[in-house]
Amino acid sequence: MYSHEPKNYDCPLCHIANNEPIKGESQESTVIYRTDLVTVFIAGRWWRSAPGHVIIIPNAHHENIYELPDDIGHAIFEESKKVAIALKEVYKCDGVSTRQHNEPAGNQDVWHLHLHVYPRTEGDELYVRHNDTYWPALSEKEPYAKKLREYFNSK
Repeated sequence: MYSHEPKNYDCPLCHIANNEPIKGESQESTVIYRTDLVTVFIAGRWWRSAPGHVIIIPNAHHENIYELPDDIGHAIFEESKKVAIALKEVYKCDGVSTRQHNEPAGNQDVWHLHLHVYPRTEGDELYVRHNDTYWPALSEKEPYAKKLREYFNSK
């Protein structure tokens, strides 16, 4: 229902959830933690004004919110609250925003439901700078993941 996923889609987020390499490169060093239902990791593409933002995905493949089981939706929301608090504590950001997109008209471009959790700072213009993105190297993402893993391991 309301599917836009191409036939034989090779889902990059399923690879992350299953600790499988994407194009030969492991993303495991960017994973902050996993539960039975979700995986939490540092995003692959960054907005320059919000480095180190976090993605939360269901471990099972669900394309969008329309088909998402309630228990997994609840788990994603519960983890987003934990991540938001962690961003405040670890990054010392001024605020936090969450975003989740569905279908092409809703700006979805990966066919696996995912929730963005952004650290925000005063005047960051996150929603104004839509094209100010880049793909950081693993070496740039790993320190953010490490700091957040340390935070969660101390709880």
